[in-house]
Amino acid sequence: MKVEKQIMSQRDKKFSQLFEDNKDRIYRICCSYVRGEQNRQDLFQEIFINVWKNLDSFRSESHINTWIYRISINTSINFCRLQNKSDKRCQEIKKDILSDSEQELAMKFRQDKELEKMFEAINQLPLLEKTIVSLQLEGIDHTGIAEVCGLSEGNVRVRFHRIKKKLKQMMEEKENGF
Repeated sequence: MKVEKQIMSQRDKKFSQLFEDNKDRIYRICCSYVRGEQNRQDLFQEIFINVWKNLDSFRSESHINTWIYRISINTSINFCRLQNKSDKRCQEIKKDILSDSEQELAMKFRQDKELEKMFEAINQLPLLEKTIVSLQLEGIDHTGIAEVCGLSEGNVRVRFHRIKKKLKQMMEEKENGF
């Protein structure tokens, strides 16, 4: 029983460290896939439940962050399917405005609106393209994205280049009212 507690304690520590190291990235992935704070929190929780459940099955064949991204993306895709695939990502403005000056507030509002437009466009992408963009925004290199998505590195580069053009066009069309 004592050995069991010790093993559990090591597992708990490992999970706690993984949670702390990845919680912000995983939350941003949630923001890319679902709209609404409650849905984001539900997805966030679901991802970390899956990480916890599968922690003992991690075989160290790739970096642990790649493994967590893979779980995050797969869980997000399944979550979206359950949400009728119709959720659109939208940046919500939830900042404490009481301490900001009017100029800072106006600048934050413009930045938030631009982010909202970008994430709305990202949310309209097919799932694979959305995944590639989300991982790129997280700073994952093309090799890492290729590993997570099961593509070649060259394919990821080409797709990302095309996705950027597509997003730019989508945002311009939205701005011009098309």
